[in-house]
Amino acid sequence: MTVGRVVVDKDSEMVATVQEVDGQWVELFRPTGLNWRTRWSRIRPATEREHRQLLAIGRLHRQQRRGLA
Repeated sequence: MTVGRVVVDKDSEMVATVQEVDGQWVELFRPTGLNWRTRWSRIRPATEREHRQLLAIGRLHRQQRRGLA
């Protein structure tokens, strides 16, 4: 598992980016600021659709912070 890879946490069913790998633990990050840790065995690579979903979440979050959404 590499830092920066887009993955899906199978437990929460959320798309996120790998921020850090520490042994069997992986720290995940979403553009909304949510960070959490899970075991690497509980994540899978994101599909292209899920990757686009993560990008859209980031755009929406930035718009909301600027008061445009």
